[in-house]
Amino acid sequence: MTDARYAKLESLLRIILRMEARRDGISLSDIQDIAGIERRAAERMRDALLRALPQMEEGDQGPPKRWVLTSSVLSRALAPTLDDLTALHRAEVLLRREGDLPTADRMSALADRLQAAMSPQSRTRLAPDMEALLQADGVALRPGPRETLSEPVLSALRQAILAGVWIECDYLNAGSGKLSRSIELGPIALLMGSGRQYLLAYSDYVDDLRLFRLANLHRVELLDTVFTPPEDFDLSDWLSGSFGVWREEPMMVEWRFLPEAAPEARLWQFHPTQTVTDEPDGSLTVRFTAGGIEEMCDHLFRWGDRVRIIAPEALRVAWRDRIEAACRALRDQEASASEP
Repeated sequence: MTDARYAKLESLLRIILRMEARRDGISLSDIQDIAGIERRAAERMRDALLRALPQMEEGDQGPPKRWVLTSSVLSRALAPTLDDLTALHRAEVLLRREGDLPTADRMSALADRLQAAMSPQSRTRLAPDMEALLQADGVALRPGPRETLSEPVLSALRQAILAGVWIECDYLNAGSGKLSRSIELGPIALLMGSGRQYLLAYSDYVDDLRLFRLANLHRVELLDTVFTPPEDFDLSDWLSGSFGVWREEPMMVEWRFLPEAAPEARLWQFHPTQTVTDEPDGSLTVRFTAGGIEEMCDHLFRWGDRVRIIAPEALRVAWRDRIEAACRALRDQEASASEP
């Protein structure tokens, strides 16, 4: 006896098998007979199959209308859809904007391989819509650093992480401008995202975890020594201790967004640990635990006078210092402009 929970799935598979077995495909009546359903339900099932299987097309044998598979579902069941291909294109564009050219090239090659695996008929059918969507699928430009990452460096780091071994590399210190040679690191994770890209690694020299800018890594070589991450290390927990990337002692943070900013702030996830409270006056209070005062200040500037820092005091002081520095710069600029 067929379990009712899987009856629809079984019917869909039987319909697909029937289409593969028959050169002339199937009709709505065939779907009704196979699934034991009424015509309207058969139409919905046909539509579901059309959405899921790009290689399913209307045949030219009718009437009645029949639907055929232009290629085997067994080999092409995961043929890409229009949305799949445009999503890959968007990922490629974003990666190029962030400077991760090696991964962007992989996205482009993956899209090419997926399209090559499609039937000629499906490619022809998708081509006009694909072109129109790509022209309309813009990616907003955002200010920030754009770093070009080295393919050999990224490849070596990924190999080391997978193999669980130490690496030896040269690293350019951004602060001093000096190149440290032959430092040994235990790579844990690549932190890829907006702005700068980092390697999280265990430093043998400082005997602790550190972040290293990927763009400043040179000559990465894999060593034969096995590297084991610190016991009980969890990447998600480690990342949640910061607002952004840089590590600081976590602190209780509380921001209050004024009523005019509350609707927008409610849409934001400022931190994975955040809690949100709607206040009686229409304002919004956000609380979370994290370090990273400098990055918090950078972010708070976007809210202008629509946010209040309730805690911690150290963040309020840093925020005030930033504002005073900006005011001094503006006064100096205005004074220079007024001089004859």
